[in-house]
Amino acid sequence: MANSQLTFEQALSRGHSYSFDQRWEDAIKAFEIARQQAPKEPAPYAGLGDAYLELNKLDKALDNYKIAARQSGNNMVYLRRVADVQERIGQLMEAGKTYMAIGELALSRRNLNEAMDNWHRAIRLEPNLLRAHQRLASVYQRQGAVRNAIREYLAVARILQLQGEQQAALRACQKALELDPRNAEVLTAIERVKQGETLRTADGVGISDQGVGEAVRRKALEMEGLAEGWEEDGRLETETAVPVQDAKRLALAQLAGTVFDEDEEGDPSQQRQGSIISKALDYQTRGLTNEAINAYEQVINMGLGSTAVHFNLGLLYQDKLRFEAAIDQFETAVQDPEYRLASHFALGESHRARGRIDKAIENFIAVLRIVDLRTVRHDQADRLIELYENLYDGLITQGERDQATAFANALVEFLGHKGWEDKVKEARQRLDAISSAGMMILGDVLTAGSQHVLESLYLSQEYARRGLYSAAVEETYRAIQLSPEYLPAHIQLGDILAQQGRRDAAAEKFIAVANTYRARGDMSGAILAFEKVVDFSPLDLSTRARLIDLLKRHGQIDRCLEHYTEMGEAYYHLAQIERAREVYQDALKLAPRGSAEHNWRRRFLRLMADIDMQRFDWWRALSAYRELRELDPEDERTAMTLIDLYYRVGQPNNAVRELDRYLVQLVRSKRGNKVEGILKDMVEQRPSDPNLVDRLCRLYMQQSRSEEAVFLLDRLGETQLDAGDTVAAVKTISKILQFNPTNAATYEQLLVQLRSQQ
Repeated sequence: MANSQLTFEQALSRGHSYSFDQRWEDAIKAFEIARQQAPKEPAPYAGLGDAYLELNKLDKALDNYKIAARQSGNNMVYLRRVADVQERIGQLMEAGKTYMAIGELALSRRNLNEAMDNWHRAIRLEPNLLRAHQRLASVYQRQGAVRNAIREYLAVARILQLQGEQQAALRACQKALELDPRNAEVLTAIERVKQGETLRTADGVGISDQGVGEAVRRKALEMEGLAEGWEEDGRLETETAVPVQDAKRLALAQLAGTVFDEDEEGDPSQQRQGSIISKALDYQTRGLTNEAINAYEQVINMGLGSTAVHFNLGLLYQDKLRFEAAIDQFETAVQDPEYRLASHFALGESHRARGRIDKAIENFIAVLRIVDLRTVRHDQADRLIELYENLYDGLITQGERDQATAFANALVEFLGHKGWEDKVKEARQRLDAISSAGMMILGDVLTAGSQHVLESLYLSQEYARRGLYSAAVEETYRAIQLSPEYLPAHIQLGDILAQQGRRDAAAEKFIAVANTYRARGDMSGAILAFEKVVDFSPLDLSTRARLIDLLKRHGQIDRCLEHYTEMGEAYYHLAQIERAREVYQDALKLAPRGSAEHNWRRRFLRLMADIDMQRFDWWRALSAYRELRELDPEDERTAMTLIDLYYRVGQPNNAVRELDRYLVQLVRSKRGNKVEGILKDMVEQRPSDPNLVDRLCRLYMQQSRSEEAVFLLDRLGETQLDAGDTVAAVKTISKILQFNPTNAATYEQLLVQLRSQQ
């Protein structure tokens, strides 16, 4: 038995390995061995399904996915694969039913967001799935999403009418009417049902009975009402999000405080305002909504207009489904920091009820951003804000309406219960635990597809920490299968591949991630992904060039110049010296835009000059060192190198002029003790240079060191005589005599002799 189990595990592992390498035929053979060893295990069937899917053998893929789902007790991961293949091969009705089943499973696990997402997919494929429309109508009504709820109730009515259930269809229309008594579409639908006319879809086309399966018909006939959980009178109490409840309590307390603080002998108008506020509070707490609205409106007309009044009035307008009026009040209240969180939430709900999903998402994301900013460090705030901007763009500009709606539903669910603050802290801890995949936001919890994605990423990291890389990779693939477009999962896969030593595969993954970030407009994400590539592949110069271009266009100049430095070093190590210098030359053009404290221009000039010195290109080196001398006048190495370069290019006068300038600088900065050493070194290198000898002799003269001066001049004179330069030798001997040497007669005799020769 142990050997059998071992064989199963080996075969399964081998199958996954072949799948990773895209060796699909080999993978099928391995999974078949695993299936034979353990025919009741779902994993081999899932592996077979994946392999057949890649080989475009969809029927075999579907059969194996179905078995995997059955053997796993209807695991949602396998059911999704079943639905996906059914959809690909055109079994739309069956795919719709599968998505419906997935939604029911998600609902049983209290994951409303995922349930709604699957119900939407179900009705997209099979528009006449009664149960899916009933579920959605019920949820939307609970959430206060009036327009969406009405749409679903009318869809329920159309399907019931098609099945011959006229009274049930009429009840569905009446429930829609209760949400919006003046809705023209609902009123028209009621008249059509009463007249026996066929209801039409949103595009005006009547619904045929094609696609309405027998199972759906039986389910409809079994139901006495329209959906589970509907009350007899059609009214369901809408749950209000906890932040809104908290703000409502604050507003009531603040207004009650203003009433209590009124001075009985004060201004009569203030007393009247206090009296009206007191009535408004009384009406509101007793549930007399119309009366409370009238009272608050009077207060605003009298000029009180506190945030608490506007917020309470907005809530009351919401209760009466007067969403436009509510929006006006919340737009005022959102300016107050104490009410900002709740007002954004209420604005999101109101816009969603009016069908303006883009405005709803904008406000819901503002809610998450406010909450999330409280959980991160100050230095993370800018990136967090940027990620929420990208989230909005992804949901509204690039995403589908269903995704945006699902996100809104998930947020309402997330903040709709007491203890949401603890949920936020727990979510942040979990996100930080897997932050190696890049900074993550609370929005990831709601958009990654399901919480199972984050759970898989967390498990993947745990496996990687223990060195179980194959298990880590497999778990990360599971997260990617759940949410293929969730980039942190792909980043984590790249990290694990790099830890395994599979650097080429990791680099390929990160480059793909970076390109996806760029396509989504998230330049910071693209930069982070490209930097991961060059971190473990420093010689990948093409990727570094793309990274430099991205950093430059994104305005991150210092980071761009750092990568210019590393690129130049890479070319240098590859013995491409001229290419390295070209890189530094390009960086030099950008250096003025960098931060002053980094001294970028000086750094790149020195790098270029060092290359020129190594290549004996004295003129180019001279140009660089001239500028370096101005940029860093205190640097001795720069000054001495510049003097030496003047000599090398045949400009001794400029060399001496630069030497004098530097010696004066040393004296003025109280570093005159270095002058003698510098002059000695230079005279030692060029003993025949009269200018250098002259400056050292003058120093000796100032210090009354005549013998040393005479020695230097004597050596210079000999050099000049050896070179046949009699004129220069005469000048040198004349200088020697100025020091009154002990053998002055000898020098005088030599001087007479030289002059006679002249």
